[in-house]
This record gives sequence, C-alpha cells and structure tokens, in this order.
Amino acid sequence: MEKYIAMLIVALVAGAFYGVSMIKKRKMYPACDRFAETYCQIMDRLLDDHGTKQSLLTDSLDGGLFCIWPIEEQPEALQAVLKKPIDDTVLSSVRELYFLRDDIQAQASTGSFSKDKYNAITNQVFDSLNAYLSIVQNPTLLISKKDLEQFHYVLQKQKHIRNTTLPAIASAPCAAKIAIVKA
Repeated sequence: MEKYIAMLIVALVAGAFYGVSMIKKRKMYPACDRFAETYCQIMDRLLDDHGTKQSLLTDSLDGGLFCIWPIEEQPEALQAVLKKPIDDTVLSSVRELYFLRDDIQAQASTGSFSKDKYNAITNQVFDSLNAYLSIVQNPTLLISKKDLEQFHYVLQKQKHIRNTTLPAIASAPCAAKIAIVKA
C-alpha cells in the first residue's frame, strides 16, 4: 500500500510541476508572439524570397576571416538583398526585438523548466539577424566564418525559422500566422 501512495505522491508532484510550467508558458506567449511577429516583419521588409539557396561569394583570408566579393559580382538574387536599405523602421524593429528578447529571457529565468530553450531560440534568432544586418550595412568589412554562417542562416533558412524555430516558443495562432506554407 505504501508503494502506491508513494507513486501517487510522485504523480501529483509531477502533475503540479507540469501545471505550473504550462501556466508559465501561457504567460510568456504575448512576449514570444510579439518577438516572432516582429522578426517576421523585419524579414518581410528585407527579403523578397524566403527560400533562396544562394550563398554569398567570398574569398578566404588568413586567420579564418572572409572578404566579401563586390556586390556587382554576387549572384543576382544576393545583389538585391545587399542593396536593400536598412532604414529607421527596420532599426526601430530590431531595437524592439532586442528588448523583447530580454523580456522573454527574464520571464523564462524565473521558474521556467525550459529557460534554456527560450534563451537559445531568442539568442540565435537575434544574433543571426544582427550579423545579417551588419553584413548588409557594410559588405566591405572582413567577416568571420560564424558571421558568414549566420548570414546564410537568415538568408537560406526562413522556412525553418518560421515553421519550426519560432513556433517552438510562440502560441499556436501566432505559429500559424508566421508560417511559410510549402508550395
């Protein structure tokens, strides 16, 4: 009998932890949804095609750095991307994304069992966008391999970001709203 009571207590504790986790997750949805929507709005302004497989043409230099080829020598699809202006609206949205990331991480750090998931997703999305914007704003800078990978992540993985990465932290209605339907 004691064995069954112990199992019942364990089940009740596990259920309580699950319930608290679900309540916490629901409280985080507004900030996570706004983060996902803001990111998608930024990308809609910057990318004409969410499924390009083009890669930035670069020369490898000593020390693991890369020099980006001139815009005129890049594939045509990338020329358009590199010529897109980063205006005040985009910068304002990036600033909002930064504060939303901090808000999500602060909320996740107080009692969330999946804080590492929230931190990893928001950091990856924000840091890759930041690297992307840095390259677009100044394509003459020398860049690291990590910067190049993050640029390509933003450029080539929009379907994955919108269909898998962001929905992992966003509500179901938001996930449906930001998804890129596979054609």
